[in-house]
Amino acid sequence: MTPNRAEHKLFDVVVVGGGINGTSAARELSASGFRVLLAEKKDLANGASSRSSRILHCGLRYFETSHPVRTFAFSPRRLYGAIKMAKASMEAREELVRLQPERCKPFTMCFPLYRGDDIRGWHLDMGFALLKRLGPPDPSLEYRRITADLDMELPFATDLRDRRQLRSIATYREYMIDWPDRICVDLALEAERNGAELRLFTRVTLGERLPSGEWIIELSDGAGPIEQVIAKVVLNLTGTWMDDLIPPGRASSTPLVRGTKGAHVVVRLPDRYQGFGVATLHRGGMPFYCLPLDGDRFYFGPTETPYDGDADKARPSSQDIDFLLGEANYLLPGLNLQRCDVEFSWAGVRPLTYDPDEPMGRRTREIHDLRERGMPGVLAMTAGPIMSHRSAGRDLRDSVMGLITPSRERALATCIPENVVSARIPRSADQEEACRSAVLSEHARDLRGILYTRTARAWGRHLDRDTVEHTAKCVADLLDWGPEQVAAQVDEFLEHQRSAFPHGSAC
Repeated sequence: MTPNRAEHKLFDVVVVGGGINGTSAARELSASGFRVLLAEKKDLANGASSRSSRILHCGLRYFETSHPVRTFAFSPRRLYGAIKMAKASMEAREELVRLQPERCKPFTMCFPLYRGDDIRGWHLDMGFALLKRLGPPDPSLEYRRITADLDMELPFATDLRDRRQLRSIATYREYMIDWPDRICVDLALEAERNGAELRLFTRVTLGERLPSGEWIIELSDGAGPIEQVIAKVVLNLTGTWMDDLIPPGRASSTPLVRGTKGAHVVVRLPDRYQGFGVATLHRGGMPFYCLPLDGDRFYFGPTETPYDGDADKARPSSQDIDFLLGEANYLLPGLNLQRCDVEFSWAGVRPLTYDPDEPMGRRTREIHDLRERGMPGVLAMTAGPIMSHRSAGRDLRDSVMGLITPSRERALATCIPENVVSARIPRSADQEEACRSAVLSEHARDLRGILYTRTARAWGRHLDRDTVEHTAKCVADLLDWGPEQVAAQVDEFLEHQRSAFPHGSAC
């Protein structure tokens, strides 16, 4: 029996997934006059968006590989892909630094070059000359290669391995993306101001397609179905869960996504590291970084291993932590890091593009029209990194415009200017006010959403029970939590903190 179309709320677009690309698409679509519903099964920035390496890189990493000349000479397709992604990185770098400077923390990245290594100084000289031609002139790359007085120029260099074999250190300007979780929140709230509806902690089931071409969408929560809505277009932006949203009868033996896990460890480093990061290839031949997080906290990573499980359950394993410490000590033996130095760790799963010829997936961003799978009007996107979320949102908007026209006038009158964004809440600010605002104005429903996503109080560190309990009591009246629920929420948060972001063992 065909559902009665008149009894269902009609949206131009239902965006499924509240990560960086889902919220960016919702913002662009709602500002362009589309009636948008943004649905997320948990909270905003629940998946890879909050678990990335957080680096706004210039694109050099796409050329970082063992034997680069041989690799690209024998694979023109790979070279073309690297150039394309490097150009996109340079453009994204310029856009984010220009429009959201408070989210982009500059630092000097340092790449040590050793006698006998596969990557030579002239490789980097050529790479940065190419990057300079590919991207906008600002912000400057500030590339140079230091060959003398290394300890004076770069105080941390005393910790590097094999000093007698060290030929030079290449330096260039990079940026950290500060608080990507908050970027997701800001994008979602702006979409809401533009008229979009937000449904968090809401699961989406793709139903049947009506004769008119629209899709029936079932929304449900933990207790069961909530309602059905109709969508002209569906954007499947659920990251590593993308293939799960496709109904079994329409699924293909070829998945859309290839998940790879990246783990990181946070440690405290001496003052000589302030303002610097270190880039290299680890002994397995993949990019490896030491990156500034906050104050004297730095982190090492990432790992890159295939991951086929539920991304919600991705955790830094004991083997991950040992590997990262081993590579950190190989790169910087002067630190002599131990497991007890690890104060915090995390792991996320990258939703890369599935390619049977590339076991670790392709990093090229791709919009998939699922018409070929019997789902006209359903689009999906893979391999969209945080740094390029603005262009991803525009590309998704343009793809939707190729299918339907907006049902409303453009919402530019209600848009915040692109260079006006919410500032990070200082840790010295009124934390009670910030936590209550997260619930009252920003759709927070639990302590994770308050302490990680919307205030960042817990990111990079472990909070004690008293702090978490104080926060729970501060918002209890807003969330109708009695004493037993407060205690349960505190226990749940502390267990999540322990299991999802483990620290090292005692010394």
